[in-house]
Amino acid sequence: MSNEDKSLSLARERKAWIGYDFANSCYATVAIATFLPLVLNAYAESEAWRGKLKPKMCSTLDVEYSEKCLECRVGEGNLLCSGPGLNRENCEDLETVRVSGGFRPSSFAFVIISFSCVSQLLVFALYGARGDTGYRKKGLRMTTVLGGASLLVFAAFSERHAGYKHVLAAILAVFSNTMYGLSVIFYNSYLPILAKESEAILSEGKEEDHDYENELSTKGYAAGYLSGVLGLLLSLVVLFLSGGSDEDASDNKASSAFRWCIVLAGAWWLGFGVYFCEKLRDDEVNEEEKQEQQENSELARMKDSLGRFARTIAEAKSKFPVTFSFLILYFAYTDGFSTIAGLGVLYAQRDMCTGTTGLFLIALLAPLSAAVGNFLFLLIKRKLNASNQAMVVSALFSISLLPIWGLLGYVSNSIGFRNSWEAYFLAIWFGLNLGAIQSFSRTLFCELIPPHRESEFFSFFELTDKGSSWVGPLVISIMANSSGNLRRSFWYILCMTIIPAFFVLRLDVEKGKQMVKRTKQIREEDEEPI
Repeated sequence: MSNEDKSLSLARERKAWIGYDFANSCYATVAIATFLPLVLNAYAESEAWRGKLKPKMCSTLDVEYSEKCLECRVGEGNLLCSGPGLNRENCEDLETVRVSGGFRPSSFAFVIISFSCVSQLLVFALYGARGDTGYRKKGLRMTTVLGGASLLVFAAFSERHAGYKHVLAAILAVFSNTMYGLSVIFYNSYLPILAKESEAILSEGKEEDHDYENELSTKGYAAGYLSGVLGLLLSLVVLFLSGGSDEDASDNKASSAFRWCIVLAGAWWLGFGVYFCEKLRDDEVNEEEKQEQQENSELARMKDSLGRFARTIAEAKSKFPVTFSFLILYFAYTDGFSTIAGLGVLYAQRDMCTGTTGLFLIALLAPLSAAVGNFLFLLIKRKLNASNQAMVVSALFSISLLPIWGLLGYVSNSIGFRNSWEAYFLAIWFGLNLGAIQSFSRTLFCELIPPHRESEFFSFFELTDKGSSWVGPLVISIMANSSGNLRRSFWYILCMTIIPAFFVLRLDVEKGKQMVKRTKQIREEDEEPI
């Protein structure tokens, strides 16, 4: 292959890598961050009220109606009120109803998301390291097909209430999120490989090109945010056509419309994902590895992957302590911002009384702001010549302002997410910082990975990401299950963002990079012919 053909081939593969983020990010934005929590909450609430008389919303009744009805008040959520007119004075907390297992409907979605992250832990350990043994592209294709297809099952759900719906929806949510997390491991493992084939390295002989790595990572995330925005815009069409956005839409009709948005996300991930996956390079397997794969059973390969994973953890702790320390910190702060993502839509719906159109706008503002924030922070980085480490710290301190703002609601009745407009402020501010945290965390980690072990270490990276993502939802579900109040969750989010920021600031990244370089030199010396 000539140099010109090789350059064209590399350019096509980079576009395909960016394109795959366009494919699977629709699931992250449309399904797991927006409509899956709403559907799980709606199905759980429908099951909890089955056989009971649920009070009607006061807004749907005549002004003269003075019996008890539900009135949603911004900052407080649904209250059971009596008396004539709106803004009734005699209000009390709604009597708690629970689904099987003793969960409040408000905590059910958080429990399921938490469980899906635990499922990811197991699958990451069993399959994550397989990407370095000729399974990178195969694994990406498999997780794309299974994850996308699982969401299409929601098309078979009926609009009417059925006792099985919340259980089946929970199973599909766990499975699809597990496949999504595993696909991200295989996808991310391509980044350091593609970055090593930049023009600066191939033509100018540089050892590394972190600027290009940052650029490639930023473009990938930007494509993902664009995918989320387009997916949400199409979801808006789905909501209008199905009547789910109507003000007088019943709970069953609204949840039925939401499920079609989930089906849309599945079809998007499946179609675009398979297309872009096929344009990535085929897995390179030497004869020895090929023979070993043929001889070993699936169980043996799973044991090998688990062993490699365990060795990665032990080796990272002993040989690459800076890399290991960063992963521990990433474990903490990624839980903080992923908890905000999971909490945002449900908090806006339950405690801030946001309707379907408002929820859609909030969901749309987050990825739009993230795309803007991605390039804004990259511009700031270049302008100030700041390190990836400094950008991560800056974004963490910035995003910690959100839980601080929410906690103001304890001492003020006028601010602290007590007004409808504050929900949109939450989405915009969160999005601006989300893009920076994700992109710079990934490129900072790339600086600390030993060569030829990308899938193995990105499996560990994704484990700390998804591995911590069960903690926040579990803490929130316990809080919501005991009191029904989600505001106290801001204390937890504040701790998981601002405390890690101080430790990331003190991390000796240069020492970590030197350790990785020494490992690369030793490997090259061992590979030199005698």
